[in-house]
Amino acid sequence: MREKGFNMKSLSLKAGLGETYVRDILKRGREPGVEKARVLAEVLGVRMNEILSEPDLVTHEGEPEHIPFDEDNDNGWKEGWQARLPGGSAEVDARAGAGDGSSGQVLTLRSGGIQSGHLVTGEWVVPRAHLGANPARVIFLPVIGTSMQPILNPSDVVAVDTTVSDIKDAEIYVIDEGDGPSVKRLRLNHDDNPRTVDIISENAAVPPKRRPAELVRVIGLVIGKWSRM
Repeated sequence: MREKGFNMKSLSLKAGLGETYVRDILKRGREPGVEKARVLAEVLGVRMNEILSEPDLVTHEGEPEHIPFDEDNDNGWKEGWQARLPGGSAEVDARAGAGDGSSGQVLTLRSGGIQSGHLVTGEWVVPRAHLGANPARVIFLPVIGTSMQPILNPSDVVAVDTTVSDIKDAEIYVIDEGDGPSVKRLRLNHDDNPRTVDIISENAAVPPKRRPAELVRVIGLVIGKWSRM
């Protein structure tokens, strides 16, 4: 896109699709329809099937996509780590934040107005169709401990969509309570004023905790898991 002299807004306008259309593809995971993909392909000078099969090609035409911190939803990451493989997603250390001192090795997550650096330990490449989300906004996180058994085991790895910060009832999220990321089920208590959230572990031996909703820092929504046989 940049090589053609476009940014997200100018490409959208050139294609006659409204100024936020390309932004929605790249940052919100919107899937382009056939007709709109054809128009984008014509403007960029690529084949339409390239847009349909890999919408990320709109960004750097074959180079790995990296989406910086999204000012609009206050959830995402800033510059630092860069994907080395096309469609690559970072696997980050599940322990406490690693700080911001190692550019290129640390992913800086930001949510709820707080930012924290996390050491990148690997890179995953999963087809976008399987993820159901933009790989450039997904992180992979190893599960530590047994608090989410039997749903999640210590050897599992979860995929987390960092664009999601709103809490929906009974979904599983990655949150940070100040001691590093953890995977928990969240349940909103709508009748409480102000609203509260129950932080739930699937393991019956771990009691739930109730916190004010405004104090629960959501890093992202768990959208999948990978388990060893």
